[in-house]
Amino acid sequence: MSLRPLGKMPRLQCVMSNSPSILVFLPNWVGDVVMATPVLRALRAGREDSRICYVGRGGATAVLEGCGWCDEMIPDESRRFRFFPRTVRRIRAIRAEEAILLPNSFRSALLARLSGAARRIGYDRDGRGLLLTDRLTPPRDAKGEFRPVPMIDYYAELLSPLGISPADRTMELPLTSEDVQQGEAVLREAGYDSDRPLVMLNPGAAFGTSKLWPTDKYARAADALIESRDAQIIINAAPNLAERTLAITTEENMKHPPLLNFGRRDNTLGLLKALLKRCDLLITNDTGARHIAAALGAGVVTIFGSTDPVWARIDSPRERIVRIDVSCGPCQKKVCPLPDETQRLRCLTGVSVESVVAAAEEWLSDGRGGAR
Repeated sequence: MSLRPLGKMPRLQCVMSNSPSILVFLPNWVGDVVMATPVLRALRAGREDSRICYVGRGGATAVLEGCGWCDEMIPDESRRFRFFPRTVRRIRAIRAEEAILLPNSFRSALLARLSGAARRIGYDRDGRGLLLTDRLTPPRDAKGEFRPVPMIDYYAELLSPLGISPADRTMELPLTSEDVQQGEAVLREAGYDSDRPLVMLNPGAAFGTSKLWPTDKYARAADALIESRDAQIIINAAPNLAERTLAITTEENMKHPPLLNFGRRDNTLGLLKALLKRCDLLITNDTGARHIAAALGAGVVTIFGSTDPVWARIDSPRERIVRIDVSCGPCQKKVCPLPDETQRLRCLTGVSVESVVAAAEEWLSDGRGGAR
């Protein structure tokens, strides 16, 4: 998404220059960052006198903009070889004593080693064990395969060497006043009626096509909620051609016009957060918007395809999960490997519009006005 650059966070002025410093390497996916917020919150509470610096990609830092859990955010540009040295210089300037690696990548471990941090905490996987000082063993099953574990709990274990444990598993996200104001302006311009339900559709997913519930089904679900609930529909999209196309195709399949369609206008993570804070419900694939909505208190109906819900379990009372069991899943593949076109993506095509609408109706009946 189009993101504003991040500088130092307000807490920095309260931290003495001689305070011990901690580098935290953020996950790459926005949804994983949101699932890491219980850990980030616990680290701040457990190390109040430390200077905490986050290292992450643009989306990872943008979704946390406005938080009070860190003193500085450092952009990670290391994926591009020519910017790798610049990232190293930035993190070495922190003079961190400790580094916590939330991602499993070899690159993040190499950056932590090059940062000069004497203590480097992470999971021993992907051939990076020798770059770590505190090596955690990832859970495996009897066959030696990685065992599905909720990412919230997976990240929480990384604090155990520091003697810190999250007080709870609740995800949390901040909102800046600028984002709130922009969200209000966008809704006002669109003609939003606060007496009618506001429902967002999220037909995209960066992971791959094996997460994409068909756009014509999204359209039919939207029409059903408009007709039964007089719902106002927002169609979300990241500002890339693939997601914009999905959003536009969804609208073209609808009988009734949506309130807003981000397939036809610019969007940012800050604006998405502000709008989800106002939404009664999000209907989404298993992707970052799901976690953002849950962290901000919106109701969520999540449609799962190839991915295992255990990995992304958030235990939110506001969420309804819709999926079907198939013999080939959950396969965790980005693209369906089945050669037979009649069977391809059956984990998604088999999810009925009726089941999604029923889950949405359940939330709108039970949750509207009470949990918001």
